[in-house]
Amino acid sequence: MSSPSPTPSPTPWATTPYEPTSAVDHFHGLLRMRMVGVFTGAKAFPVDDPADTDYYASVAATAFIPLGVVLIFMIPFYWTFLCCRNGCCHDTFYRRFGCMCCSSAKGEGCLRNGHPKGHPLLARGVLLVSFCLVIGLNVGIDNVRLEVSELLLKVSELLDGVSDMMSDLNDYALDMNVTAGKISSYASALDCADDYSDQTESISDASGTIAEYAVLISDSIGTLPRELGKMSDNIAENGDTYVNYAGLALAALGVLYAVLGLLGTLCFEGKQNPVRCATGWLATTNAFGVLMLIIIALLLAGELTAGIVLGDFCAADAGPLNALASVMESQVDDDEAVGMMSFYATCQGTNPLGAYLDTQQEAVTNMTDILDSYKDLFIHTNMCCDSAYDTDNIDPDTVADSCTFYSASNPNACTTNSVCDYSGGTNNGGCVAAGGCLNASYTGIVNEINYLALDDDGPLVGFFGEFECAEINPKLAKLINEIMCDSLVESLWWMVAVHISVLILMYIVMCLSSFARQAIYESTLDKDQQAEDVKENYANPGESCYKF
Repeated sequence: MSSPSPTPSPTPWATTPYEPTSAVDHFHGLLRMRMVGVFTGAKAFPVDDPADTDYYASVAATAFIPLGVVLIFMIPFYWTFLCCRNGCCHDTFYRRFGCMCCSSAKGEGCLRNGHPKGHPLLARGVLLVSFCLVIGLNVGIDNVRLEVSELLLKVSELLDGVSDMMSDLNDYALDMNVTAGKISSYASALDCADDYSDQTESISDASGTIAEYAVLISDSIGTLPRELGKMSDNIAENGDTYVNYAGLALAALGVLYAVLGLLGTLCFEGKQNPVRCATGWLATTNAFGVLMLIIIALLLAGELTAGIVLGDFCAADAGPLNALASVMESQVDDDEAVGMMSFYATCQGTNPLGAYLDTQQEAVTNMTDILDSYKDLFIHTNMCCDSAYDTDNIDPDTVADSCTFYSASNPNACTTNSVCDYSGGTNNGGCVAAGGCLNASYTGIVNEINYLALDDDGPLVGFFGEFECAEINPKLAKLINEIMCDSLVESLWWMVAVHISVLILMYIVMCLSSFARQAIYESTLDKDQQAEDVKENYANPGESCYKF
């Protein structure tokens, strides 16, 4: 039997440096809000203190800029725009709301007229195109939903892969423990002569060491495979549902606004209520649009917060995997888990499991050295030795040079404690008892050690093949670098771009529809009615404030 090869050195594995995508650069490059004494506007992700309130305050202040723009500028401006359109500023009641008029009190001027004046079909056509654009942009959100669903599927598959790998490592560790137990049992049953008790005890001790460190390895892996499996199952079972609901809900809001607008665009417009369908639906659309501006701004705040944080994390100087390792070091108390994660994330330093495996390999080497050296002494019953041989000396090399071994089944075997024929001589040697160990136990030990340390399907060989950084780091890199930092951040950037576009387009459509509504409304009035309405509006301008 040959000794197993020494513990293989870790295969050199150079991790691939992460190259930030354009989306990561965009998010990371966004200017940050600063407030003296409150937050500094730092862009670097706080890997050493992920709970840094200064950083997150700056991110939140930046992310809520769109909401501030909507509430402070866009809605008040829209209110003023409607005031100017309807001449409400000539009524002292509306002056209290800060209404500023930029047109004459007589209903004259470009701002007070419907557009395109006298062309209601053209007005409807402009609205039709505008609301269709809104629907088209919101369809883009549904595309993001599909991309995120694919990402979740990849994450689930990767988690399953890592979970299976960790389960395999744990199974190898448990198999080591079982195999070591078998070796210990065989060692106890060797039933060798008392002179060889030290050797048999060494084999038992070595097998105990293997069993002990196999348990330590299993404890280090712990519940990680099960937890990863649960995460994968949750993502596979619930992730797609949540993404579908959230994505469809986001798209549905914009589509609902556009559908209301299309109803108004395509609806019949009568001369009097309640058949003024077109202008009524368009007015409802604009009122709903104000609420939609706020909702979209809130969505943008959430998307920008997530995108900026992930962008800063992925743009960390040492790369996202190293940043993740630093975050774990600062936040997790389990040193073994942190050490293992740091090693597999960076492929630098020493694998925490390596020391356990080295100890086991030393124990295996110790056993195989004993078995190789004392093989003849263990498996033979007696031996004929040179008369000059010191029977108290059981050094294997000395015995091999001075004695001839006989098994119990050998017809030429000598009789213990009698003279024998040594090396062709006659009665020139003495017959001495050998180890006389049970061959079945010896063979069992040899077979179990071969399986433990030499067999390609054995636990030590299998463990060494899977625990290296070259096996696990690519999976972590795909999860963090490719899925999170590339695909997820790209999706977030796309959603931000879509929602900003929807926000701006909706605001423009809200303003345009005011002119178009008036053009549609005026097209149903005859000249006498128009003259009468002008007189009424001229006399009571405040009554028509919500007309357009």
